[in-house]
Amino acid sequence: MHMMELEEMKKTWDDLSAELINQKKLTDSIILKMAHEKSKSSLGKLVRIETIGGLAMSVALVLGVIFFTLNGELDSWQLIICGIASAGIFVFSGLLSYDFIGKMKKINILEDSLEETKRNHADFQKAHERYKKVGVYTILPTMIFFLPVVLKVFIKMDVFLNFSEAKTKLLEVVVFSVLVSIPVLFLVFRAYRKNMKATSEAMRDAGAE
Repeated sequence: MHMMELEEMKKTWDDLSAELINQKKLTDSIILKMAHEKSKSSLGKLVRIETIGGLAMSVALVLGVIFFTLNGELDSWQLIICGIASAGIFVFSGLLSYDFIGKMKKINILEDSLEETKRNHADFQKAHERYKKVGVYTILPTMIFFLPVVLKVFIKMDVFLNFSEAKTKLLEVVVFSVLVSIPVLFLVFRAYRKNMKATSEAMRDAGAE
């Protein structure tokens, strides 16, 4: 009788252990799915922002510079140099944006192993830091090379031929650009910060950070 009770207790314990293991697996699976959905949502928003504000904008600016150069709008060697330099900066920015988008799309918590997710997330973070640094470093060169192009194309003034007359318009363009860009950049940065935070939280929930 004593042996039978021990056997029953052992069987009950084994059943309980198996149930706890299954419960843990189910809980981990639910957490993983929730983390995946959270990262998918936040990264999807970042991809849309970057595709429109980064990649598409870079492509549009490059095509615009090429068009106006071939159309003869940039009719001096100084303006042509500014156009080529501007296009080069926009191409470089576009390539970085394309790489950044690719890194975001590569993250898949549900389908990849934990090690793959950690590696892809680390690559995404490195690409983000690199993209931010390049954005800061290219602000001044972009203004130096692109503003003369803008002034010539839209206001028909060559800053290199008559700087004293064009400098007032140049200043107006700079002030207008800053005033327009401040609220836009504020909204973009806020959206970036919010979705970057949500992505990091999803990675922590999945054990990848």
